Amino acid sequence: MNFLKKRVNIGLKEKIHTQAKIISTIKKVPLGEYFEKAIAEAVKKDKKLLEDLFK
Repeated sequence: MNFLKKRVNIGLKEKIHTQAKIISTIKKVPLGEYFEKAIAEAVKKDKKLLEDLFK
């Protein structure tokens, strides 16, 4: 398993960033970890697209 981290710079709407920051603070989770989990869940949801692409 690859444990290397890839740093990304993405633009977010200010409202989304603020809400994510507040939620991550309440949950006592670093903001980057919060975003990583959200992205991982989205990728998992759309995994079929990747499977179809590499058939």
